[in-house]
Amino acid sequence: MADTQPDPLRLLDLTRLVSRAGRPLTGVDRVEYARLRHLCGLGPFYGLVRTSLGYALLDAAGCAALRDRVAQGTWGPADRLSRLVRDIDPMRARAEADVRRLCIARCIKPLLGRMLRRHLPRGAHYINLGHTNLTEAVAAALKAQGARIAVLVHDTIPLDHPQFQRPGTVDRFAAFLSRVGRVADVVICNSQQTLADTARHLGDRMPEAIVAPLGVDPTPPGAPPGGRGAAPIS
Repeated sequence: MADTQPDPLRLLDLTRLVSRAGRPLTGVDRVEYARLRHLCGLGPFYGLVRTSLGYALLDAAGCAALRDRVAQGTWGPADRLSRLVRDIDPMRARAEADVRRLCIARCIKPLLGRMLRRHLPRGAHYINLGHTNLTEAVAAALKAQGARIAVLVHDTIPLDHPQFQRPGTVDRFAAFLSRVGRVADVVICNSQQTLADTARHLGDRMPEAIVAPLGVDPTPPGAPPGGRGAAPIS
């Protein structure tokens, strides 16, 4: 008999894209954006954003609208709540205000679990591609809902070459990778080398892992060489 179980609902973390509004996309940003763009064509899914004031949950329509804003760099005005955040970057304030306008629900940080229970089915698959917002509080709220957590590790360069890192980078990355070992159900690695490096650092705390190489958008037929750079996809 064919398996008729529906695919688990996906919850994509979009915190990094929103936090970097107005700045050029890095390689990590592009991976998060590419997955957002991909999911927008696959049916229902949700996006989770940690803002300066709490969390916001977007449905597929809200995620599509956020995708367009990221692509075009067109953000709406900051709202009154933005004034509560001291020294926030003006573009980030505008992006967070747009998230509040687009979301189906938002909450202060201690109420994340309640918001997820109210709006998401149990057993969702949470995808974190940007090394951002993978906190103990977020993981606990997700686990309480029976969610599975998948985290993409791009590389382990901060631990492998600490002499080339900025102050604080090594400690932050070490804490992040340790957290991955504690809370992730699946680690996604962009190469076999990254998988080997991650396993070397995590040892017996290494979760289940898969290799998913990044790609590029194909060039349209007839397009001249040397045109716009292709964005990585996940």
